[in-house]
Amino acid sequence: MVSRGCTALPLLLVVATNLVQISMFQSKADDHSELTTMYPEYPQSDMDNMHPVSDINDPCHKFENPDFTTKEFTSPGYPEMYPNLTKCVLVLKAPKNHVIILDFREYFDLEYSQECKNDFLEVRDGPHGYNDLLYGPFCGTTFPPEITSTDRYLWIFFRSDENIEAKGFRAVFRYQLRDSSLKTPELRECRIDRVGLEEGIISNADIPTDVKDYITEHSMPVDCLWAITVESTKMVQIAFTDFQLSKPNDCENNFIDVFSNRTDLPSRLNNFCGSVADIVSSKSHIMFIRFFARPKAYDSSFKALFTAYRDVDKVSQKCLADEFDCDDATCIAKELECNDQKNCRSQWDEENCHKTVSAPFSELRVIVIMVVFCLILAGMCLTFIVSCIKKLISDHRIIQEHIRQSREQQLDELGKQEEMEKKHSKIGSHSDSTHSSDSQRFTSANAIMADTSCYVPGGDILPILIRSEHGVSPNGDIYSQNGDEMQLEMCDSACQTRESLFFPHDYNSEHSSPVHSITSHSKPSPPAPFSTFGYKKENKYRAEARIEMERVEPKPHVDDKRRPYSVQTTKSAPDVIVTH
Repeated sequence: MVSRGCTALPLLLVVATNLVQISMFQSKADDHSELTTMYPEYPQSDMDNMHPVSDINDPCHKFENPDFTTKEFTSPGYPEMYPNLTKCVLVLKAPKNHVIILDFREYFDLEYSQECKNDFLEVRDGPHGYNDLLYGPFCGTTFPPEITSTDRYLWIFFRSDENIEAKGFRAVFRYQLRDSSLKTPELRECRIDRVGLEEGIISNADIPTDVKDYITEHSMPVDCLWAITVESTKMVQIAFTDFQLSKPNDCENNFIDVFSNRTDLPSRLNNFCGSVADIVSSKSHIMFIRFFARPKAYDSSFKALFTAYRDVDKVSQKCLADEFDCDDATCIAKELECNDQKNCRSQWDEENCHKTVSAPFSELRVIVIMVVFCLILAGMCLTFIVSCIKKLISDHRIIQEHIRQSREQQLDELGKQEEMEKKHSKIGSHSDSTHSSDSQRFTSANAIMADTSCYVPGGDILPILIRSEHGVSPNGDIYSQNGDEMQLEMCDSACQTRESLFFPHDYNSEHSSPVHSITSHSKPSPPAPFSTFGYKKENKYRAEARIEMERVEPKPHVDDKRRPYSVQTTKSAPDVIVTH
């Protein structure tokens, strides 16, 4: 019994040890599963003992989980035909001061297409999909050559489209010491991970100091990658709050790339190498940001805010109870509201914050501005009204002054006319007796004028002649012979007096005649209006008299030195035409 117990004890110890090892391996696998899920495209190495995919039913399981004992990996679904619509990524990492040599065994069979656009295998010299391509892409049945990396990393990508499957491939890899003759220094990995956060800040300040020193020492370009991973039901949005490249628009020396769930060029969402960077949203729960700057652009810098968000529910069109609605069909975590970070694209999460502190000051400021504005406006209006009143008063005074001056001028003219008339009347009454013959000559004419109410202003003006039925002189002048002297008579037209202009009712154009004798004893009718253009029947008060003097031979007189009348000197034209 004792021997049996002693024999059973080692068995129990062995079983217990195996159980502990199995549990430890399982816990390790679980840890690696969580790490791989949160750290996409992370380099896999037997030194790190990492296995990215825990789900054995995943088509990419055999591709992304190399066997580090045999150091081999196969195409998805191996040894069966690989499935359609598959995308798998494997990043191999060699020990320090080593390189990777990749070779294909047994067979290589992928769907052939021109330039391998359908199904292909791609191998890049580095840890990311944007690194240089090595001998590829590969497709068809031709074995790729043996591939050697220049550094510690290889990025391997397999893709199949929706048509035609094939057998696939089996690949083996090994590590080899780096050639000491190489002058280029070994690549120092620069990767910063942000995992499971609702928001965060990334910038060039996140680059580790040892990496900066190493890059500066060897004059290598800065080439760092930020990997942001959020919950699988959410996506990532990044907004650059500071973007200052040393060499703007020089994409060869400095730039920033934003990728979605992979770092290959087809997955690149945007490339920024100018002076402005826009907001970018991912297509999955993973986003990569690459910062590249050559030595001449080391002082380039950036700062960005990333936020995990979710689209609103398609059915209810609402966010969850623990989420904030950005009012642009997206939702963010409730705790991001009013945190002094603009997490929403529309910045709505910071719109109604800090009301109690800023509102009173804002209201007072608005009131002061409105009062000042109203005072300025009232002053302008008052100034305008006063200016208008002053202008009206000034214009009124000017008008009154013009009216006064006009009246005074009219009164002065009337006074002058009266003085002239008085002067002429005095001169006519005090004439010398030597002019008696002349006055006798005009007596009959003045009498006739008195009978016809024809008024001719001025005492010295020659009598107005009207047409008479008397004789005509040989030269065509109308005259009458009375004794030794010729009697001057009114001729050629009747005249219209000044009084008739103001009393048009006494004028009857139907009974008037242009030829009217001033010697008629009956009361004559007023003559028709006359002008240089003929007789008019319209009631326009206009008078015209034609004055002509007949040549009279003066009697011999020694002392007669009077100036002869104009008719004594010429007969070429009428002497005077008086119009009114």
